[in-house]
Amino acid sequence: MKYIENLFFGLNAREQTLLVIAIWSVLAIFIFKILGNSVETYEQWELNERVISGHKQILSLKPSIDIALEQQKTDQQNKSYDKKQLSNLASRLADQVFPQRDYRELDSDERERYKQHRVRIKFDRASYEDVNEYAALIRAESPYMFLSEVKIEPNYPPKNRPYDPTTFDASFEVSSVEFLNP
Repeated sequence: MKYIENLFFGLNAREQTLLVIAIWSVLAIFIFKILGNSVETYEQWELNERVISGHKQILSLKPSIDIALEQQKTDQQNKSYDKKQLSNLASRLADQVFPQRDYRELDSDERERYKQHRVRIKFDRASYEDVNEYAALIRAESPYMFLSEVKIEPNYPPKNRPYDPTTFDASFEVSSVEFLNP
């Protein structure tokens, strides 16, 4: 310690002032860095606390969701469509509206308590009325059959025939949920 004291007092006044300013600057930067990291860590803890709280809230809803799901399962017993019934009904409804449609069965998504069956129906160059009518027919079958995805793209008439009607390419993904027995 005596050595540092002798070294410091061996410097002229300007050098002593610069050394003191440099030491204080380094200390201030160090303190600001520590404070910045502390604030950042505290904010991260608060964020994690909110995320955990949100997850706890969601988990607390599980019993009521299970009860509602069981009620829905009871209500739809013998009314929900399996894959074959969905395919037949979706195809038959499409034939009523637009017989030259394209039809494809998609893979079923199987979960713990239910299966979601899906069918894709495509209309090429259909009228707006046909597209709307098919959507209405599917909605009429709700909640046992529903539209899970719809894509509609217009086909505008060419510039040399501006009075031709606009047609639509529509892709409907029709789904049904089949509850599994526990």
